[in-house]
Amino acid sequence: MILPLLLNFSLSETDQKALIILLILLIIALLILGLIGMAVRFSMMYQARRADTMMHDVAITHVVDNPKSFRRFGWKKNNRALYRDSLIPFLIILTAFLTWLISNLFTSNWGVNIWDEFSDLFIHVKWDNADYPVDDPLWVKVFGMNVLARWPESDPAFPRFIVNHIPSYLVAIITIVAAIYYAVICQAYISRAFMIWRRSNSVYEKSLAGFKAAQDIEITPDHPLPPSD
Repeated sequence: MILPLLLNFSLSETDQKALIILLILLIIALLILGLIGMAVRFSMMYQARRADTMMHDVAITHVVDNPKSFRRFGWKKNNRALYRDSLIPFLIILTAFLTWLISNLFTSNWGVNIWDEFSDLFIHVKWDNADYPVDDPLWVKVFGMNVLARWPESDPAFPRFIVNHIPSYLVAIITIVAAIYYAVICQAYISRAFMIWRRSNSVYEKSLAGFKAAQDIEITPDHPLPPSD
């Protein structure tokens, strides 16, 4: 209630609508970013546990006994995991290529834009002010910026399904799946690398926190520990 009252003093009705739409779009964008951030955080936690699993046995058996060898062994294990994980998206993208190749061998449409045909399946929005009445434009200037003054209208010709474009639909969908899959794998690789680096410092860290020199211990001046590196 307060916002419209304040806006009435300085902004027109069109400007008020534009600012409200902008605010709604910002809220939606923040929600989407928040969901993406939650997904990335969950993936990082899972991959951190996977890195611990990869390095657990060699650490507790002292196969690696210092930070440098821990990192070196960890990088090798992580690179091998990246290679194995990457086989699936590369096989998926190979499927997309074979689908594109076979369809073009039959149709000879080598120059077709698959992404343009794939856009048939989605709503097309009119973004040009020329498509709207002068008294009800899509874009207006508020504080020197072009902002939406109304919800944009969709093109009534879309979405549509064209049988001849089915090969392009399949190739585009398979390619998108492969790209997302590979992006997740790369993010997982970075998460594991970060955890391996952290563990290389923490596992071999020596600390005197809580140590009392006067307490009864098994190590005595007559039987000291061997010097550390």
